[in-house]
Amino acid sequence: MPNFKFSIIISAYNSAPWISKSIQSIINQTLIFENDVEIILINNGSTDNTHDICESYALKYPSNIKYINKPHEGNGTNRNIGLKYAAGEYITFLDAENYLSTNTLKNILEFYKQHGEVDIISVKPIYLNHTINDEAYLSKYKESRVINLLEFPEFIQVQTTSCFFKKTMFDNITFSNELKLSEDATILNQKLINNPKIGIESESKYYITSPYETKSLLNILPNSKDFNSVEVKYPIKSLIHNSLKKYKYIPGFIQNTILYYFNDIILNEKIHEKLTKEEIENLNVEIKNILQYIDDEYIYNKSNMDVKIKTFLLFIKNDNSYPEKDKIKLTKQLKLDTVFIDIYEIIDDELYILANINSISPSDKVDVYVNSKKVQTNTLEFPQREKYYLNQKYLYNNTFEFRVKLEENKEYSLRFESEINEKMNIDFSRPCNFSKVVGYAKTRKYLSLLEDNTIQIEKIKTTTWLKREFKALKGMLKNRVPGFETAIPIRLIYMILYPFYKNKRIWFYMDFPTIADDNGMHLFKYSIQQNDKGIKKYFIIDKNTSDYEKMKKVGPVISYHSMKHRILGMFAEKIITSHPDNNYIYAFWGHYPNFAGLLKSSTIFLQHGITLNNISSWLNKFDKNLDFLLTASKKEYDSLFKYYYNYDEEIIKLLGFPRFDNLVDDKTKTILLMPSWRRYLNHENKYTISNSSYFKTYNSLINNEKLIQKAAKYGYEIIFRPHPHVYAYIDLFDENENVKIDYERGSYQDLFKKGSLLITDYSSVAFDFAYLKKPVLYYHYGEDYHFNLEESYFDYDTMGFGEVCKTEDELVEFLEEYMENDCKMKEKHIENVENYFTFTDKNNCMRVHEAIKKIPPRD
Repeated sequence: MPNFKFSIIISAYNSAPWISKSIQSIINQTLIFENDVEIILINNGSTDNTHDICESYALKYPSNIKYINKPHEGNGTNRNIGLKYAAGEYITFLDAENYLSTNTLKNILEFYKQHGEVDIISVKPIYLNHTINDEAYLSKYKESRVINLLEFPEFIQVQTTSCFFKKTMFDNITFSNELKLSEDATILNQKLINNPKIGIESESKYYITSPYETKSLLNILPNSKDFNSVEVKYPIKSLIHNSLKKYKYIPGFIQNTILYYFNDIILNEKIHEKLTKEEIENLNVEIKNILQYIDDEYIYNKSNMDVKIKTFLLFIKNDNSYPEKDKIKLTKQLKLDTVFIDIYEIIDDELYILANINSISPSDKVDVYVNSKKVQTNTLEFPQREKYYLNQKYLYNNTFEFRVKLEENKEYSLRFESEINEKMNIDFSRPCNFSKVVGYAKTRKYLSLLEDNTIQIEKIKTTTWLKREFKALKGMLKNRVPGFETAIPIRLIYMILYPFYKNKRIWFYMDFPTIADDNGMHLFKYSIQQNDKGIKKYFIIDKNTSDYEKMKKVGPVISYHSMKHRILGMFAEKIITSHPDNNYIYAFWGHYPNFAGLLKSSTIFLQHGITLNNISSWLNKFDKNLDFLLTASKKEYDSLFKYYYNYDEEIIKLLGFPRFDNLVDDKTKTILLMPSWRRYLNHENKYTISNSSYFKTYNSLINNEKLIQKAAKYGYEIIFRPHPHVYAYIDLFDENENVKIDYERGSYQDLFKKGSLLITDYSSVAFDFAYLKKPVLYYHYGEDYHFNLEESYFDYDTMGFGEVCKTEDELVEFLEEYMENDCKMKEKHIENVENYFTFTDKNNCMRVHEAIKKIPPRD
């Protein structure tokens, strides 16, 4: 057997796009590949051409590459197989999507020769699709050295990825089949307990091309319940047990490792939905017991951990309370003495502020003083802001608002005080048009300045404004604020253009950044034909899409995220959109605080689909601050006042959807299958998707023999057009010649026009289709939908536009019945359509356009 220095274990699953680069990064090492290195390639049941690539390399390098082709199993099994075949003196686990810098193996070998006392060497992981902002993590790799973790407990190592090991370390270790982050961290740190010296090789790099989130525990827990016994009770507790056995105390690096693990668990606020009441109680007990071994100071000082998580850990550690003696310290260290302003605006000489504090008590109160006079505030209920974990509330909502009438020639001083008369810190939520980065906000008449946690409001003077602006730009440059490279030139261009554009009326229309096929596009087509003097209208869409050229034939178009989009966006009066997400409507959203203070746009939300469920966790005043929210039904309209959106009545408009005006019925013998998405599948890999009930249900349906035969008998075409998120995994579905998968993703309205019947689950496309009085079948196969249907005003059985089916057989039976009768909507469902929609007169665009014109400009 050759005396290899290194065994590189590579596990691959559908890794064809990356694996060649991964393998070549080993073959091309400065260390001689043929003499010193072996690769153990494990194809983990791939369904693409990963096998062919692996086999070709194994045939080309038979002495250095062992190839194992096996059925799909968890990553732990693959590691065990790799270790079984490994003959090298040193081991590393390389994911097939990742690769090493060319000098890595030579550097590692030299490091081991110089530092024989080290068992583990870590090289710097470079996340090509993710940014790491953990200062302790980054400083760990500043220089090559040996770190004693007993002396530097902040430099934890939690993943075997990017590590090299002496082969002898794995003599008595077997990985479980479904390897999880906690097991990875535990096995690694068991070894570090015995030998806390870890090598850092700063010249070598481990490049990670796969999305950072896919490796996170966050994406394992929502679909799994086994962590209650496996994840918490055993791996983490074993670190405590072994630490006490060796040291009689818990070393700081082990405490930090446990906190790192808890951070990932607690970030997942949906765990309780997957557990029974007994499991929740047991997990609470386990977490509390483990926290008794964690010093408070490690919780307070843990880097890269959100203050809310620190608050929860201290809460549960201290019997679901906070000791009085620690409350002042908790408030200061966890920044609970900070008022976060969500909305700051001055319109028609009136200051309006909506703000909140993170509160450990439901009775905490903030006093507001303007020119030393206490201002009356109004408390708003936003239960979605309260923080729960495992059914325990540990942070309370304390959101309040107030208004102050201003006089143009008078100066104002605004401050916040706690109940104990201490001046509170001021910070700003990211949607707020004010930020600490810039330090000021302006309107046409007023300049607001942040100074020493006080906001000063005065009449705007050009010289004062320019001084503050250049102070802000200087601060960005000096502090190297993230995004300053873009923010500084755009703000300078804004200052140059301001005299020419300050009176311009610019309206942006949008749908999804890459698609023009919704209310935004339909309203734009109508509005561009209206003679609205002095208003310049643009449609915003990505230049690299087919719809870009289509919209250029309608009216002026601006490329999404272009420089023109960013600059004119600073002057935009209205953003009229079917998708109001801040990261869509603001071209500079990633670095929004750098642009705050100058913006003046109103957000007009035309809606994407009919609102059926309680979506106040997303569509609320503190996050979106909409000036206009469109509805199409009285029932929908009423629901927006039932839950905690907290918009004023004049914001909600019942006018009908613009896209409904252009719906026409020209049906052909076509069955549409258009399911919605499941949020629990966000960020999951293809293996998890393919094993989900969602995928299995619809893959089975499009290949149902009876369905295919009946459609052929009655002469119907079946088109499968799932939710846009599904298209990232569309190749997983088994195709057949009788069901067309709509790869082209053409116009929704063209589909609605030609369709005879629609099959969906909960998608709002059912309303567009039923608007034409064409039948719908609802397929409610299980309970995996992400919305709580009990909070929906819409009852599918009594208000729906077709039958609700629970099984595939039932669905196919109803479909056959409809095909036999030329897919005619039944009278009871026609009555439901007529009762639901308020407007069917084809004048929705006109009503919406006229209503938007009446919204006064913000500035």
